[in-house]
Amino acid sequence: MVPIPVFWTKYTATVRARNLKVVPCENCSTEYLYILEREGSGIGTSVYALNDAGAADHAKAAADDTLQSVLENDFDPVPCPVCGHYQRYMFPKLMETKGMGVLAVKVMLIVGGCLAALGALGCTLGYFQQPSDQSFRSMAISWSILLALGLMGLGLSLLTKYQIHRFNPNLRDQQERIAIGRSRAVTRAEFEKAQQEK
Repeated sequence: MVPIPVFWTKYTATVRARNLKVVPCENCSTEYLYILEREGSGIGTSVYALNDAGAADHAKAAADDTLQSVLENDFDPVPCPVCGHYQRYMFPKLMETKGMGVLAVKVMLIVGGCLAALGALGCTLGYFQQPSDQSFRSMAISWSILLALGLMGLGLSLLTKYQIHRFNPNLRDQQERIAIGRSRAVTRAEFEKAQQEK
């Protein structure tokens, strides 16, 4: 069998754009606008350099499509510049910034649980192959560790659900939220007035 060398050229494209997002405030019914800035990436491949231009075009088109989708569907958690109210759909993004430590603990519990499960199964097989007091103790300890890790994971999950249920960024200082809103957004009336003055 003769090896056939395969080579290709990979093209990447990155595009950036801005989009105005219009948000109706759930609290005071003010419509406000802010600028959403995002980036999109795309990849194109040309095997044996047969279609370099097509691969580069594909990368650019994929980046444009990705960017367009992100600009249409994504948002930033920007409070109302009038009353400082964060809209309900923004809460999960605000929780993301707070929950990175909890995520690390969950990952450690999952990894520890997998290792404990393997250890418990190994000790159980060892006990059934050669029953003894020592192998029984090892089996009981390994299953206890697995149970403890499982209970810790369940407790953390319930705590996270409780925190999500109770999470309300609108309970923070209103003036601080208004300042954040004013730094990122303007009301529709202010925007239209600025457009007329141009």
